[in-house]
Amino acid sequence: MDSQPASGIRSITPDQVSRSRSSPDSTPFEWGGIIVSLENLKQSTELQIIAYPLNRNGRPDTDEPPAGRFIAVSTGYLESGDYARGRQVTVTGEIDRLREGKVGQADYLFPVMHVRDIHLWPKQNVGGVTPRFNFGFGIGSGGSTRGSMGVGIGF
Repeated sequence: MDSQPASGIRSITPDQVSRSRSSPDSTPFEWGGIIVSLENLKQSTELQIIAYPLNRNGRPDTDEPPAGRFIAVSTGYLESGDYARGRQVTVTGEIDRLREGKVGQADYLFPVMHVRDIHLWPKQNVGGVTPRFNFGFGIGSGGSTRGSMGVGIGF
């Protein structure tokens, strides 16, 4: 896992690949989104991901509409505690096939990406708010020649 995701084509979405009903050639794609599920297999791990457009840093922009779903297949074992449902990832790799599956009871055609690079993004605070506590103390004079003074405390 690198500090920044590797690059690939972002302009073609998983939805577009599914609708075309054909696998692109060995062109690398860079897609990202939110993990829906993870399945550890004998020699690989499969992640089902709801795709979102990527921002300039390669992070999924969940304020935008979703761009379909895809399956990311990573060689080896990925820890389900780290790659948990709801976490954001960006993956780069080639689409090697389309797989029929279901989302709920609806039929769905998933692009299946063979992962070359995967980036697990740090968790974000809800609402993007960082808790803060500030303390201030001040003393000042009113500028009067009679020596008046004020004290203030702020939180």
